[in-house]
Formats: sequence, structure tokens, C-alpha cells
Amino acid sequence: MKGTISDLIILLEQEGLLIEASKEAGCLSPDSLTTNSREAGPGAFFICKGFTFKKEYLEMAAEKGSVLYMAETDFGGILPHILVKDIRKASSIAARWFYENPGDEMFVTGITGTKGKTTTAYILKSILDAGAPGRTAVFSTMEVNTGKTSRLSHLTTPEPVELQSYFREAKDNGCDHVVMEVSSQAMKLSRVYGQHFPIGIFLNVDEDHIGEKEHASLEEYVSCKISFLSQCDTVIVNKETRFFDKVMAGCAGKRVLLYGHDETCDGVIRNIEVSAGGSRFELGYKGRWYAFESSLVGRFNVENLTAAILAAFVMGIGPGTIAEGIRHIHIPGRMMLMEYGGFHIVVDYAHNYLSFLNLYKAVQETFAPNHIHSVFGCAGERSPIRKRDMGILADKYADFVYLTADDPGYEDVAEICLEVQSHIKKPCRIIPDREQAVQAALDAAEPGDVVILAGKGAEVTQRVRDSYEPYISDAKAAQKWMAEKQRDRV
Repeated sequence: MKGTISDLIILLEQEGLLIEASKEAGCLSPDSLTTNSREAGPGAFFICKGFTFKKEYLEMAAEKGSVLYMAETDFGGILPHILVKDIRKASSIAARWFYENPGDEMFVTGITGTKGKTTTAYILKSILDAGAPGRTAVFSTMEVNTGKTSRLSHLTTPEPVELQSYFREAKDNGCDHVVMEVSSQAMKLSRVYGQHFPIGIFLNVDEDHIGEKEHASLEEYVSCKISFLSQCDTVIVNKETRFFDKVMAGCAGKRVLLYGHDETCDGVIRNIEVSAGGSRFELGYKGRWYAFESSLVGRFNVENLTAAILAAFVMGIGPGTIAEGIRHIHIPGRMMLMEYGGFHIVVDYAHNYLSFLNLYKAVQETFAPNHIHSVFGCAGERSPIRKRDMGILADKYADFVYLTADDPGYEDVAEICLEVQSHIKKPCRIIPDREQAVQAALDAAEPGDVVILAGKGAEVTQRVRDSYEPYISDAKAAQKWMAEKQRDRV
């Protein structure tokens, strides 16, 4: 039992977060916890947080029957209250208390990096499922899967109240493990504050997520990534990541395993073979060499596989189970391959410099295409650096470019595309309707070509202003086009 608010007050005091609590607050035992006034109800504990929070939200929550609020500001005698110095950290502590620290009852592996988080998370889940099916939850950019239930995700790492509720759901569903992505924004906004991670994986870091609504600078972005490692026991690090020395400094006092192609690494990669059918490689670990093969395509995915394999070894999972878990693995929206009329179609979530660079190189190495047709957009309200980088890479690697919508938010799709186009000299069309852009690229492709559909992966929505509008998905758009072409032939 979580007990009364007096227990939470003690925890907040121990964390140095408590300013004061009204006398009547301590004896309360709330029935629910929320940051959304629309979800508040009788017996609710309401947390006042958010960049655009207004006193009216608290008044609405009180009218709906909330019994207590927590905030950085004293809003008067509306309800009994707890005042704290940092509402974000306090929210995490409160959520952990309310749901009775469910994450501490499972083995939680956190994964951070500029690219590869989702793929690595699903590789590790597949390995764990091979040994104990249905006992591993995954919290990713694509979905929150708590073992028996799955829901679409709109944040890489959920907000604290939602996160802890998912931990509780996963535990109640019989899960022993959770594999989750930990974003730099999650660290900046204290979404996982207080959470313990037996294993943390650091894949890579490169310039991204820098802007008015993200990180103020590259230094802040990198620091937020690295700060996650302080909450881990064992840290698995890509030795070839940028800012390696800073990453290692952040691992002080931790058990560290390095992976890469350097023979001094704990996990040494060698003899990589990649094709449209998948990849093969050898991995050296603790004086032994293991041969692995996987359906995952691309040299960069060998690194993702290696990170997950090392985590599995640390957990005590044997090489046979690992081999079974990675042999036939499908990750929606990540290097999904299709073929039609002698050309290949690649659907991938690539949406920043590092992921696009790896995608283009993988396409070149795997297919040696006559021409590359690249369909992509850039999310709205993001740094101009991302638009510049995506344009420069498209101009270098693609032969034909089709710019389109990709979660424009409050920005105009055409204006976003024009900014990207300013960095492209190759033939380039702006087609704001994404499905039409996919169709145009497929119509233009010839035998021996590759069509890249990048940025959305398996996503079935477009973020437009403050809502999510339905989208067919890139894969289904391509499949629809192929079905129509097939009917035309009959």
C-alpha cells in the first residue's frame, strides 16, 4: 500500500525538494494522480506542471473533486497543497510513490543515443522473448507495450506519471524485464528522475535536437545524454561514438563494457557481411568468438545488434538464445524492404543527420543502385541545422528528391520544404501531401533503382498543430501503390 501523503512528504524532504506542505495534506490518501485537469476526478492528486500551466487548470481540477495539489507556486487556499523547489523532479518522486516503485521490481534496461534506440530496444526484447516469451515490456518511440497491451507512443520517453503507470501495468501483467528508450529531453525534464537502471546502453551522439523548444546548445544536448549514465549500474558504450572521452567521464564508478571494431573493446566486431537478406558477423567477448546472423539489414545495425547482445550476455543469457532471438527479427518502420518491378523500396525512420547518413550508406552498400529516389520531410519547430543537414545529405547521396510533410506542427509544410530545398542542387520536387509524394517517387523509379521513404517509419499519424491526424503510413502507401499497379496489369 502506498500509504498517505505524509510518506511522500518525507521522500520529498529527503530529496531536498520540499518547501512546505499544508497541515491537512499529510493525512490524505489520493485515489488517482494526474497532471491533466481534464482527467481529474473525485479523490485526485493534481500536479501543476507544464510550460503553459494556468491557475484555471487547478481550479478546474478542484471543481472535479481533486483533494490535493503539488506545485512550485502557492495558488492560495484552493486545496491542501505541497510546495516544491523543482516540480519535474517532484513529479517523478510522486509518481514512483503513488504506483509503489514498480520499476524497481523489474530489470530495467535503458537505451540512449541519437539514433538506433528503437531498433536496439526491439532487438533486446526479441532476445529476452526467445528465452521467456511475453515477460518483457518495451517503451519506445513506436509504442508502449506492457506485455499484454500496446498503445501508440507520442513521446520517446513518457512523462513521469504515465511512465510509472506503465511500469505498474507491466509488473501486473507478469513482466520481469522492461527495455526502454531514454531521450535527452527525458533527462532534461527529469522524466526518469529516481529510476534505477541495472543496464544502460549508450549507442552514439551527434548534433541534433538543438533549438528553441529542445536543447539550447550541442553541449547541453550531449550533457543530457551522458547524465543518464549516472542512474545505471553497468554501462555499455559504443567506443566509436563522438565525445567518447566525455561519455567515459560520465561513467565514473560504473562497470563499463565497450564495443566496436577495436580489438581493445570488450565486444569486438569483425567479418561483417551485409546483403538485402540480412547481416552476418562475428563477435568476440571474454576470449571467445561467436558467429551471429540476423535478418536486419545494414552495417549500422550490426552495431545495434552488438549492443543488445552484450546486454544479454550481462544478464546471463546464453549465445544459443541470443542467436535465436536475432535470427528472424522484424522491426516496423526500420529498414523495411519491399521490391516491385525490379526496384527496391526502403522504409525507414531516419530523421536526423546520423540516421540519414547511415541509411544512405546502407542503401549504397546493400543494393549498389542505379539511382536513389529519396522521399522525406523535416519535423516542424526543429532546429534549422536539421533541415540543412538533411538537404546536404540528400544532395550528396540521392539522385532525385521529393520533399513532403513530416509532423509539421505549427509550421507550414511548404516553407519547411523550401528551407530544406535551399541546400539541394539535384532534381527536387515539393509535394506537401505525403502519400502523393510516395506515389510520385514510385512512379518515377526504374529497374535497378532504390526508393527511400524516410522519416515516418511505421507511424500512422502526422502531428499538425497540437493534434495528431491519421496517416496511412509509408509502408501501406507503398503497398497500396503496388496493389493498384498490379490491378492495372490484369
